[in-house]
Amino acid sequence: MDATTFLQLLLFGVVWGGLYALIATGLNVIYGVMKILNIAHGELLMLGAYMSFWMFTLWNVSPLVSVPLAAVAMFVFGIVIHKTLIAPVAHSASMEAFEYATLIVFFGVLLILQNVALLLWSADYRVISYATDPVSLGPLSVAANRLIVVLVALVVSALMFIGLQYTMLGKAIRAVSQDMTTARLMGVNVQRIGVIGFGIGSALAGVAGSLASTIYVITPTVGLLFTIKAFTVMVVGGLGSQGGTLLAGLSLGILESFASFLIGAEFKDLSGYVLLIGFIVWKSRTSSAFVSEVK
Repeated sequence: MDATTFLQLLLFGVVWGGLYALIATGLNVIYGVMKILNIAHGELLMLGAYMSFWMFTLWNVSPLVSVPLAAVAMFVFGIVIHKTLIAPVAHSASMEAFEYATLIVFFGVLLILQNVALLLWSADYRVISYATDPVSLGPLSVAANRLIVVLVALVVSALMFIGLQYTMLGKAIRAVSQDMTTARLMGVNVQRIGVIGFGIGSALAGVAGSLASTIYVITPTVGLLFTIKAFTVMVVGGLGSQGGTLLAGLSLGILESFASFLIGAEFKDLSGYVLLIGFIVWKSRTSSAFVSEVK
């Protein structure tokens, strides 16, 4: 492997890694404010991708324009899901009962959204042919749409970091994520933050879907793959850690890029699963706190 090939693979990995980090950030926000794992997170990404595809196909709307539109649509949809499906089980007898109930709810949402998408748009592969001309970066060459994806993903991730660190809403979200009981005693409206946090996480999934539609095929079942990748990034990067999520996302993207080149594209996704399993085994042997957190 020469230096040019190495840098090319590194660049491709950063593109996908930025997207993975963005997806995982949304999942992390939801987990932080509600302590639940949204296994239907990828289905919101899938809806955002289809939204961008049809806006581009029917009305020639640029995916860059559809990014904020998908964010708003998924934010509203996320709040609807919270109000209609999560809020009714929020007063469960215990946190464990709430987690089990929401897991079943999200599994149902996953199946419903997949089948609705299948009925509406069939199982055919869809892809947006947008900004596919190559851009030269010294000895490297990359399609313009990939550069757009990584730049938008990193900008949105940076804005999320700034918002969580320096705004009143962001500080409230972090307070609830760190200690829900103490945050409530300090006057934070935990229920309201939960609704907003779920909406923000859903909006980030919509943004990621709109971006992914320009570099990846869209199908009704594509969301599950991205949910698994987001979960991998969230676990490796640390629950509630924005910086760790970005670093883990980039690491996963780079790992997959080099795995595709060295051992074959068919093993690209497998490399991520190996990373997740290996990390969990390693942390479970070296950190009892990690085991308690996962439980």
